[in-house]
Amino acid sequence: MPSHIAFMATNRYAAAALTASSAVSALPVEASQNQDRSYIWRSATDTVVQTIDIDLGSVLGVSAVAIANVTLLGTGVLELYARGDGAAPGAATLVATLPAANTYTRTTFAFFASQSHRHWQLQWTNPTAASDYAELGYAFLGVEVEPTVNVLTPATLGRQDPAVAAASVDGQKTFATRTKYFAGAWEFDHVAEAQLEQLQVLFDGVGAAGAHFVVLDTDLAWTCWYARMAGQLAVQLERAPGRYSVSVAWEEVR
Repeated sequence: MPSHIAFMATNRYAAAALTASSAVSALPVEASQNQDRSYIWRSATDTVVQTIDIDLGSVLGVSAVAIANVTLLGTGVLELYARGDGAAPGAATLVATLPAANTYTRTTFAFFASQSHRHWQLQWTNPTAASDYAELGYAFLGVEVEPTVNVLTPATLGRQDPAVAAASVDGQKTFATRTKYFAGAWEFDHVAEAQLEQLQVLFDGVGAAGAHFVVLDTDLAWTCWYARMAGQLAVQLERAPGRYSVSVAWEEVR
């Protein structure tokens, strides 16, 4: 379990072979690998458990799962299972039960001790056999990056409302509503060369084009965001040799 901010950047799910128990033709399971969180996978409407089987192609380490834009079945939950290392999936072993998604960030996550397997499964339980459908916008299954030096606090996390206003001649306003989103900057103080390099690699690998999950505090569900880097990675050389202050702007993916 990370004790510092955790960036979920190495996503095994994005390149995996996926098999869903069912899918609406216009919303296939591969939609959950698309960074557009609003382009979702949707199962058929049914009373049964729904699943996504995940084949990573080889045995790879995994220590975190994160989900954006999930819809559960009735009163059920979303669970992550490991299903073995062979050419075909084997028996399912429960690894994590994801908590309900946060209302504001529309994400949920779980960390666990690193496990190496080829086959995994996401399972939507349906304890009351409700006639319902499951959905998934984007998923992460992989390994987090946890910097040695944590984010500088106090930190300001702003929630933006990009609604567009149009004013009449007399000053009355009508609004076109837009999705609200969080934005801010991650600031790290007095970091060593190794952490600067870690952040540089993260910035190069993710950047503005690569959406990723980030968790600031594992005890606060609303501090998990599906986000992008926004703007520069700013580096300030400190007076002490080999020490740096680093700032990375970010914004939530809408």
